[in-house]
This record gives sequence, structure tokens and C-alpha cells, in this order.
Amino acid sequence: MSCYDLVIMKSRLSFPRKRELLAHGMFWTGASSLLSRLPGQNSLLVLNYHRIGNADEDLFDPGIFSATAEQFNKQITYLKHHFSLVTLEEALAFIEGTNKEKARRCRVLITLDDGYLDNYKIAFPILCSHGVQGVFFLVTSMVGSCQIPWWDHIAYLMKTARRRRFSLSYPSDLAVNIDKNGLAESVQAVLQSFKRPTNTSPERFIRELTAETQGDDPPKTQRRFLNWEEAREMSRAGMAIGSHSHSHHVLSQLNPEQLFEELSISQTILKQEIGVQANVLAYPVGSKSSFTDDTQSKLRASGYRGAFSHYGGVNLQGVCSLYDIKRNKVFGQSWPRFHVQSAVCGLTGAYWP
Repeated sequence: MSCYDLVIMKSRLSFPRKRELLAHGMFWTGASSLLSRLPGQNSLLVLNYHRIGNADEDLFDPGIFSATAEQFNKQITYLKHHFSLVTLEEALAFIEGTNKEKARRCRVLITLDDGYLDNYKIAFPILCSHGVQGVFFLVTSMVGSCQIPWWDHIAYLMKTARRRRFSLSYPSDLAVNIDKNGLAESVQAVLQSFKRPTNTSPERFIRELTAETQGDDPPKTQRRFLNWEEAREMSRAGMAIGSHSHSHHVLSQLNPEQLFEELSISQTILKQEIGVQANVLAYPVGSKSSFTDDTQSKLRASGYRGAFSHYGGVNLQGVCSLYDIKRNKVFGQSWPRFHVQSAVCGLTGAYWP
């Protein structure tokens, strides 16, 4: 090992988190490479990306940038060579138990949420270059628009806040001190408050946050989401398209009529615009509290074949649910940690965050 490698290794081992330390240790000793060569669990690992690009060049929520273009390409290259990258249809067949394979293997499905323009401009060409299918979950009311979704609106208000210390009362009391806790932690606290099932009036939440922060209104002049022609091009090229609801409301916050509209309108528009039956959905937010048993029942009644959550976990055949297909967030992992997480998952069927 060169002196340069030792310096890099030492700098990377300075991560305070124990799991980062463990990942770096396993990577640099070659343990993760060894694990990736061993027979894998019969499982399905679903990776969830949002935006692909450089968060430092964007005015809005940095927390939804999953990887740069270079990182995404490197991750897909590695997964393609060490795992079985599968299509949506193959993933659903595995969960349903209808596939007839006898070989045990760790399957990996690539999914991307929200339909930002960078999904078309950056992620789509990379996936095509590798011959890999991605599943793109679109918010139908946002397709082709300059719309600022609630998470970006919240981040923008926080970034431009003239009041650095304030309190929110809806849907519960929350004291925010940006100077003390830092911008990133403060934004996350406000986002978590917004996602509460008790937040039945997102408009009220944004109004109160605007008044309390005295932040600026976000600009709405640049297209931020891929359009229908781009979605059709992606579909023709072999990408899968799914629903991320019509307006990205947290489904557990909705009454039965609103829930039915979110599910049915999205499905109808996707059929009209793309010409395919979008029979899978990714729950907006995707936490355990963002959908309920009733949500899953409504999905079945609306003709959806399956739905994806977003709180982590690996899907093992016979013990996973079609309406709670577990996904793992890709965000800010160092290369050693991504490498180790994937290798451990392939061998054991567990993917630690």
C-alpha cells in the first residue's frame, strides 16, 4: 500500500460513526470483496434514489440528492458485476413466489422517486449505458412543471430565513434554532414535523413556516421535473414507470375520498400519457406512519399490484408483502460503505443503514 493510500485511509477512518468506521475497516482489509464472492441469500434488495447531481449547485433541499453522476455510475457498475440487477417484473415475481428459479441469489432493483429533470438527463443515460432497468416513480401533477414541492419549499424558506430562531405550533409544538443546531439539522426537524400523520393541512403548515421564518418565496420559473415526452422516451427504452401518487401528499393524512383520488387520478394519467398500466406505487415519504392497512386495501381495490415503502430492510421470499416492498435510501454513503453494505446484504440478507 502506498503512502498516498495510507493517508486516504487515515482520513476516511476519521468518520465518527461506528458503522462508517466498520465499513472502512472491512473495505480496506479486503473483507467486503471476499464477502461479495460468497454465495448469496435468496433475497431482493431495492435501492431508492431521488436526485442525481451536485447538491451544492442547487438552491433547494440537499437531502434528496442521492449521488453525483460519477457516484451513480460507479455504483451501478459495481452492482452489475457482483449482483443480479433485475427488472420490476422480475422483482414482483420473486415476491409473489411465481418465479421458478432454483438458484439462490441476491437480486437488486434500482428505483428513483419524484421524477426530477436530472432523472432523465443524468440517471436515464447511465442506466441505458449499462443495460439496466430503473423504476421511475412519477408524481403526476408535477410532470413537466416548475412546481416547488413541499420539501423543497420548506428547505428554501429555511435557507433564506431572516429569523434564525422561531417556534411552530402546527401540527405540534416545535422550537427551531438554526444558529445553535445548524441548518441541516433544523431543516430535517421541520421536515419530520411536516410528515406527521396529524398534519392534515399542508397549506397551513407552509403558511405558518413562512410567517415564522420570514423567508423568501422560492422562484418558480425553471422547469424542475421531466415531461411526458421524456417519460415516454424512457418507457420505450425499457425503463419502468410507476406512480408516486398524484400530488405527493402523505397518504395516511388523507380521508378515504382524497386517498382514492390520489391513487386513481395518478393511475389514469399515467395510462393516458405513457400508454402503459402503471400498477405499482411508491408511498410518498414511505415511512411506517405514511401508510396504513386501509391504504394497502385501497391500493388492492384500485388495481395496484404492489407498493414500495422507504424505511429500510431487505425482502426475503415468503416473508415480505407486495404492499410493503422494502427499500433502502441511497444518500451520502462513502464508497467503502456502499461497497460493504451491498456485500453484507448479498451474503446475509441484511442491509444495515
